[in-house]
Amino acid sequence: MSASRYKDRNFDDLAHRFRHRIYGGLKGDVRLAVLNRDLAPLLAADQRNLKVIDAGGGQGHFAMDLAEAGHQVFLADISAQMLAHADAQIREKQLQKRVSLLHRPLQELPQIEALQDADLLICHAVLEWLEQPQQALQQLRRLLKPGGHLSLTFYNRRGLEFRLLQRGSFRQLDRNIDENHWGGHPGGLTPQNPLLPESVQAWLTEADFSVVCHSGIRCFHDFMTPRFGKKCPPQRLWKRSLSIPRWTPIGS
Repeated sequence: MSASRYKDRNFDDLAHRFRHRIYGGLKGDVRLAVLNRDLAPLLAADQRNLKVIDAGGGQGHFAMDLAEAGHQVFLADISAQMLAHADAQIREKQLQKRVSLLHRPLQELPQIEALQDADLLICHAVLEWLEQPQQALQQLRRLLKPGGHLSLTFYNRRGLEFRLLQRGSFRQLDRNIDENHWGGHPGGLTPQNPLLPESVQAWLTEADFSVVCHSGIRCFHDFMTPRFGKKCPPQRLWKRSLSIPRWTPIGS
């Protein structure tokens, strides 16, 4: 089955831009800091070297840290260009024995025997680029062993609505609501399918996931005024983001 069969977004044409706009700079620093904080209790509680699958992992920006910590990482993506950037990083860090690259779409991963019974499944900023995100969660669930964990991030449509309100873009907001079209320009980095958090929560429940904790990530960057962004030292800002507590559901 070829990756081209799916209508999911392939970043071959934007791999270089993605690296600088998403991974690089303050936005990427805040993202990494919050994700590392939220996964720290899990990694600290289990002293084994874990089997980690990074589904739609692109250039492996987050997975590299796990490989350097000794975990076995399988990095899968439909973009050959994104994986080429990841391969360069793997060689530079001499992680060839700990990171395996798979040029495969997310939907095919459950068919690969070596990926079964994963301890940790990473799916960061992927669902909003898929044609069928709900089905993707169900397929990913099949890869996890009992007691395994999913680290999931997605582009929150409520955040996009708030940003439009903040900017006074009322006509664009009304047009998006009327036409039910929230995706950005086809050649841009705004996702084609921003997701409602209540929908994702329902999909997780249906796929038999239970939420341990959840955090806001991009709010520290996306809602800053340009003037404040230039004025505030980046290190101070992302460290400040870690002082905001995680939201933990009652009973978890």
